[in-house]
Amino acid sequence: MSIKHFFYVLVLSVLAAGCAADLSLDNNVIAVVGNHKITYGDFQRQLAQNYVPQTDSMMSLDAKSKFLDLLIDYNLKLQDAKKERLMDDPAIRDEMKNYETQLAVSYITEHELVDPMIKTIYERQKYEVRAKYIFVRFPIDSLHPHGDTLKAYDESVAAIKDLKAGAPIDSLMHLYSGEDTYYITAGTFLQYVGGEEFENMLYTLKPGEVGSTPIRTSFGYLVVKLEERRPRVESARASHILIAIKGNTPKDTLEAYDRALAILDSVKQGVSFAKLAEDNSADKASAKRGGDLGYFKRGEMVRPFDQAVFNMKVGQVVGPVRTQFGYHIIKLTDLTPVPPFSTEKDQLRQYYVNSVYKTDLANFVDVLKQKYDFKMNGQIFDFLYGKVDSTKRLVQSNLDSLLTPAERRESLFTFDKSSGTIDTVFALARDDRNLEPLYLNWQGLHYILDEAAKKMVFAHYADEKAPTYPDFDSLMTKYENGILIYNIERDKVWNKIQATDSLLKPYYFAHIDRYYWPERVDISEIHVSTDSAANTIYDMLKNGDSFDTLAAKYNQSPALAEKDGHAGLFADSSNALAIQAFRMKEGEFSKPIVYAYGFSIIRVNKFVPSEPKTFDEARGEVSSDYQDVESKRIQSEWLEKLRKEFGVKIYENKFHALLAGE
Repeated sequence: MSIKHFFYVLVLSVLAAGCAADLSLDNNVIAVVGNHKITYGDFQRQLAQNYVPQTDSMMSLDAKSKFLDLLIDYNLKLQDAKKERLMDDPAIRDEMKNYETQLAVSYITEHELVDPMIKTIYERQKYEVRAKYIFVRFPIDSLHPHGDTLKAYDESVAAIKDLKAGAPIDSLMHLYSGEDTYYITAGTFLQYVGGEEFENMLYTLKPGEVGSTPIRTSFGYLVVKLEERRPRVESARASHILIAIKGNTPKDTLEAYDRALAILDSVKQGVSFAKLAEDNSADKASAKRGGDLGYFKRGEMVRPFDQAVFNMKVGQVVGPVRTQFGYHIIKLTDLTPVPPFSTEKDQLRQYYVNSVYKTDLANFVDVLKQKYDFKMNGQIFDFLYGKVDSTKRLVQSNLDSLLTPAERRESLFTFDKSSGTIDTVFALARDDRNLEPLYLNWQGLHYILDEAAKKMVFAHYADEKAPTYPDFDSLMTKYENGILIYNIERDKVWNKIQATDSLLKPYYFAHIDRYYWPERVDISEIHVSTDSAANTIYDMLKNGDSFDTLAAKYNQSPALAEKDGHAGLFADSSNALAIQAFRMKEGEFSKPIVYAYGFSIIRVNKFVPSEPKTFDEARGEVSSDYQDVESKRIQSEWLEKLRKEFGVKIYENKFHALLAGE
């Protein structure tokens, strides 16, 4: 069965589960398949899951009738799979169990880690905060190459006490170091060590409060005081008139200031802001647009300008505002609110997963380890370390040659009546490509062990917790049904298709008009790495030297040199060389063409008109087409048999009446 067909089956399996039922619609049975009733409510929910909502109202009655046929076929196949007792097949049961664990891990990851965090970030992003912090660095010297963290911590704790006793933070910032964060929002610092703790503190403190504990970063400790918290806007749109200061004297500054005041007065008197900007602004780019700067976010403009804009109301004009560019008269024309969660969700998710997610997962698992009484078996680890070759990587290891089956079943760790055997740990490690390059030294083995333990403990928790969510069972059921249908179709359809030459050749000759080569060109090519070499060869060709001789002598492509430059047959759009060749005449050679990290000169040997492909040339296409036709035939016969066996009744009048009433 093709991958495409497998995903088609899984998409259809979604039909087994849906959103909350409309009871009034679920009283209307529109079809019965064996012992299963399909209601109009089922039909509508399942249709919505498989088609873009905006197009549903435009679907024809015929298209909706065909969709009902798909639902019927789906249920027939599912009932046949259950009749064949595929669930009793150990291989299918193992597949479902493995998939259930994978689904549970994914489900719990989203519901208990990712979704809550991105919702928290979004809710926080409705506000912006301003804080000041003191930074106490780790003192680094020869005795403490990684920094004296205890000394820095003690100094940070002392600073917190001083601040809470009323000491001004600016003086302590001067004593150590520090900064005013200006206005920031959630998500700004998550990618940094300590960033998540920093943001948690910023959004839990009240203005004027000092964080009760220092926050550790890679280079020191932060002591935080929240200055302000206020509602945030996503972006602002403003226009400005810039009056530049044309000299360095106080007189120059005063003249610019007075001119800005005069323009501000003109605005207040009703003169067009756009016209004043066009005539007076030193910012010529925005002056052409009436001073319009477009939309910008907090922090994208210089601070005095930013400070003014994000404290204004739409329509308000303020000024003069001094920046390093001069004096500005500013008009706020629009404020954009924080977008809804639905539009921000995917971006927030990607940002979270790429920043602090791994740390959060590790912390989550650490709590689970305590809950499950996780214990390492140091004796078995030491035994394993003594057996492996520490000069080899994980990908090169072969436990079968190092350990007996009984030794491979020894537990490296235990938790909640479960264990991680040597075999299990290495199996998990080999499924992780990031671990393959690790050497089996002490550090490498420990890292492999930690990663395997993390996966097993979290999977154990997910297997326990996921079924407690109301919608997990229905989600699992639809995927189980998809696996059943995949396997029943494999047995009843795909495994019955034979694609031997004795069957394919008659099909090929019966449909030979489908298997034609388009018009092609036969090309010879000389490929070199530099333009100077290409130009030299081109001059030699113009002087009458043999193309084949030069191709064999100078071609830097070994494959081409072996064939005296003969590249083969190409259709008109195969590559850049073929495109050029179709513009040439037979026997003509080209100028050097930039191609494949070098330069090529081609010669058109001949044009070959469209012609039928031989069976060997067309075999792949023939096999695909034949299997497609056969699968449809066998599936049609199978479904017809199932309809007779299980019985299908469609209440067409009721169905069409309900469709007409939409």
